[in-house]
Amino acid sequence: MARRLNWMIPRLLEASLGAIFVYAGLQKHWRPEEFAEAILAYRLLPPGLAGLAAAVLPWVELCPGALLLLGFKKRSCLLLLGLLSGVFMAVLLLTLARGLKIDCGCGLFFQRQVGLAAVLEDGLFLAAAAALYWWELKPVARGQ
Repeated sequence: MARRLNWMIPRLLEASLGAIFVYAGLQKHWRPEEFAEAILAYRLLPPGLAGLAAAVLPWVELCPGALLLLGFKKRSCLLLLGLLSGVFMAVLLLTLARGLKIDCGCGLFFQRQVGLAAVLEDGLFLAAAAALYWWELKPVARGQ
């Protein structure tokens, strides 16, 4: 029973993390104009780069999320998703520090302003990616 749980828990966490990033990437891909507006609201990129970021970022979320769901290149996907989560968290914290009252543009479930909930959500994604990456390293360290 314990072996089954040791196998099942990481797989469920991988599936959840992958599905969240696939969903977020699809939402942003399907509404690139809205996503570009959300990027502009952060006032971190020049206006000329907002369209490029809105075109590329959904695929940077979608592809590793889908590959993680399918079980391919897990460590690479987890590194990329962890990096994305860390960058998103830093951007949210910077936006909070600057006092901007904007929609986070996260693409998850519902519209909401930049705030502590979005920061904690990205922190949870970062922690999940880090834990899963560590889990994937365990068999390598044991020589399996």
